[in-house]
Amino acid sequence: MAESKGGKTGSSERLGTRERILVSTLSLFNQKGPEAVTTAEIAKAVHINQGNLYYHFRTKESLVLALFSRFEADALALLEEADAIQGADSKAYAGFLRKWFSLVWTHRFLFRDIPGLLAIAPGLRAPILMVSGGMRLSVDVIFQRMEHAGLIHVAAEDRKPLLTNMWIVSTYWAVYLGLQEGVRDLLPNHVHWGLSQVSGLLRPYLSDEARADLEAMLSEPFPEF
Repeated sequence: MAESKGGKTGSSERLGTRERILVSTLSLFNQKGPEAVTTAEIAKAVHINQGNLYYHFRTKESLVLALFSRFEADALALLEEADAIQGADSKAYAGFLRKWFSLVWTHRFLFRDIPGLLAIAPGLRAPILMVSGGMRLSVDVIFQRMEHAGLIHVAAEDRKPLLTNMWIVSTYWAVYLGLQEGVRDLLPNHVHWGLSQVSGLLRPYLSDEARADLEAMLSEPFPEF
């Protein structure tokens, strides 16, 4: 999952200006955080002038919202993939969890920098709430399918707290590392740490087969992206 550094590679030259802006902005936001990136820096990375950047995106908020829309589309595609899992395929469900964290890595500035992001892009609050609600409902459906397949058992009174805690941890683990551990530059081992925390919430409720597949998935380190 290599990220563009904003240089004039053959692949970037074939992209339209708007696409190159978004690719370079995502890379810069992931590296430095949106608050530390200027529009002049973005224009320089794309090899355009600021007027051209302004033509496509008038504010930094509009860039953030456009990138969030891409994250939302990727998240929905991942949920559709999970919905296609057949029967008691516990490896596929473990893979879904890993793919979620790969998606988080790709868009990590959204998770690491969320407090500052809402100051830069107050219009992000409503889309975040909408995506959050939709994701939680979808994961609940996945839980139901896993229960029908005998892969997980969660008592009725535990379901809502478990779903809530899983969403909190899977969404705010990067903020925790920044505030509590002083981690600013997220690395693949940090992504694996976040994945392990969510897996720890699931582990007690899984069948032996599902737990074994979860552990097998966790035994594989995240690659250097």
